[in-house]
Amino acid sequence: MKPLRLAVLVPLVVGCSILDPGDRDELRHQIASMPSPEAEAYKKWYMNWRAQRWLAGKDPNDEVGKVVCRDNEGGLWSGWYGRPNKFLTVEDVVNCLVKKADSPTYLVCAEEFASWVVPDAKKEIEKLLPKFTDVECKYVWDFRYEPEKVDPKIVDPDAVTPDDVIEAMITLPGPPPGWALPRFAPLLCPLGAGPDWGCPPRPSDSIPTGGEPADPTGGDHQ
Repeated sequence: MKPLRLAVLVPLVVGCSILDPGDRDELRHQIASMPSPEAEAYKKWYMNWRAQRWLAGKDPNDEVGKVVCRDNEGGLWSGWYGRPNKFLTVEDVVNCLVKKADSPTYLVCAEEFASWVVPDAKKEIEKLLPKFTDVECKYVWDFRYEPEKVDPKIVDPDAVTPDDVIEAMITLPGPPPGWALPRFAPLLCPLGAGPDWGCPPRPSDSIPTGGEPADPTGGDHQ
């Protein structure tokens, strides 16, 4: 899938700088009523964003999953065994989430890994065993990272709500790389979105902080 370029760029006419529940209601309505392909793309982006935040607190070297194989010589299957260097780490998943332009999800990153590593592992073992030996390989999750045990909003698009998407966008200083500015960007500004969304400066941005007020005339007063 190509990067999100789904929304029409519109002039940002925003004059409100206070929290406006009406803007949230309208934004929620617009997101909920998007055409299905567009809605699914925004959900996918949100799932990518949420997975990045969750994995940011994990050890980069943690094993998310690995490839295991077994072979059948003489009609007897061996037990499942792992293969060297055929494992997926937290760092690998984060790199997939961050660097791929189509906002892959947590599950998609694991599926992409398995799609080429499983066949590769099978070929390696077949070269080590007598010809015509049956070999099976598969990807298995580490129990800590199984889809059933993670936040549903990371793996299930049906669990993602319009409010989830709104909160994620407000958290970011501006649109993610590759986004066309969403048509509902003006509604994000009153909710506290960052200036890179095209929002005007908030009153608090112009209030100086720290230090003492300057003496406009200079020097000491008698």
